[in-house]
Order: sequence, then structure tokens, then C-alpha cells
Amino acid sequence: MLDVEVRCVRCRYDLRGCRIFRACPECGLPAISSVSAHADPGISELSHPSDPGSAAAAVAAIAAAPLVAVLLQGSGPAMRQVDALAGRGSSFPSQVERPAWLVASVALAVAAAVAARGLSEARNPELAASLGRGRTVRLLAALGAWSAVLAAAFVASLTPLGDAQSFPLVALAAQVLPSALALTWLSPVLARVGALSRNYREARHGQQSADLVTITLVACLGLWVTLPAIRGAVGDDWALVAWALAAFLAVITVLGLAYLAANGWVIARSLRRPRIDPRRLR
Repeated sequence: MLDVEVRCVRCRYDLRGCRIFRACPECGLPAISSVSAHADPGISELSHPSDPGSAAAAVAAIAAAPLVAVLLQGSGPAMRQVDALAGRGSSFPSQVERPAWLVASVALAVAAAVAARGLSEARNPELAASLGRGRTVRLLAALGAWSAVLAAAFVASLTPLGDAQSFPLVALAAQVLPSALALTWLSPVLARVGALSRNYREARHGQQSADLVTITLVACLGLWVTLPAIRGAVGDDWALVAWALAAFLAVITVLGLAYLAANGWVIARSLRRPRIDPRRLR
């Protein structure tokens, strides 16, 4: 236990009273890293991830994959709406919508594979230990489930089931749970890795963005799925209001996911640099 004043080299928290093999209560940096850096700033390089490239790729992939999946799936309905306003047919948007499920599924699966590699104990044991196995496994499971739902929707669309008018809504409804879990479990992972990379602002904003987008995405999907029921229950006027609200939430969701991806990109880049900056010790 430290009985003298030792400032955390990341957040400047006074580590007096902290056990040397425990983490800083403020930012999570191991106390031994601060003690070592104060003793010899040259060894701060030891705080690098073992494989910075794979760690950075993992963070960038899991932050960008939800945005890619949402944009791909939104391309068909968006083109359909534009064609409806322009008085054109809707055959082309319908041809885009269902293949987009497969492409989105592949994007999510690739992100999960990249994250499994970059956050593994074999590649980055220190990062994996700090994250905890539970956080990583839950996130990968949610991304895998989301990918599986989209792949199943594409396969089913090739069968007579795909001819049903309500099939796209069923495919949308099936994604609510896995997408919400993926964003919910992405939040603590991004916050933790962001703190370890010294990017506290990006870590905090990334976590807040993931939390907010989880709510807006679920609300948006819920409104789209229930639009036919709303139209049948209370008429076209209220259905139009619900449609406008769903469109607004969709825009907010896309913007939130873009902000989340941007924060993830900054954190990913910072993982390639030392997490203890010797200049802060002067």
C-alpha cells in the first residue's frame, strides 16, 4: 500500500492509500504503472498494448459496425420513400433492401471476428484482463446474434416466407433485442478501453452516445414495426405522426452512431501511442 503521495500519471489522482497492484480509483490505470513511470519515465513504453494494431482494429470495428449495419438496412427504405415522393416505381429499392441484410450480417460478423482477435488474451493480455472476459464475451455474443438474425432474414427472404408483405417488419422486429444488447454492452467496453488509452473525453462521450443510441434505436424500430397497427387502430393521421417521429428517431440514431464511430476511431488511434505520456511528468 502506498503511504506517500503518488499522482496517477493519467488523471493526476493521488494514489496515497492505494494498493500498488490495484487500479487507480479514478481512471483505472494500474497503480504500478504510475509508480514505475515516476521512477523512470523511460519504462512508460511498457504500458503499450502487446499488439497495438489488433487492439486498434478491434475498437474501430466494434464502434463502426452498428453504423454500417443501420445505414445498409436504411438504404432500401430511404430509396423507396424518395421514389414514392417522385412518383417512380419501387422495384429497385426492394431489390436493394434484402441483399443489404446479408451485407450487414457480414459486416457485423467481421467486426466480431476482428474484436475477438484484438481483445483476446493471446494478442493483448493486459487489455483483455482490464476489460474482463465477461464484457468481451457479452459484446461478441450480441454482435454474433445480430449478424445471425440478419443472415436468417436474408435466407428466409429467398423462400415463400419472403413474399409476405409483413416480412420486412418481422425481420426488423427480430433485430430489436440483439441490436439493443450489442449497443448496451458496447458502452462499457468503449468506456474502459477509452480510459486505458488516455482519451477520457472520447471514452465518456462514446459511452453516453452508445447509451442514448440504444434508446433511440429501440424506439425507432418499435415505431416502424407497430406502424400498421397504429394505422389500423387510430387512423392515418396518427400513423403519419408516428411515421414522422420514427423518421426523426432514425436520423438521431444515425447521427449518434456516427458520433460513436468517430469516438471509437480516436480511441483506436490512441491505442497505438503510449498510454503514459512522459511529458505529463515534467
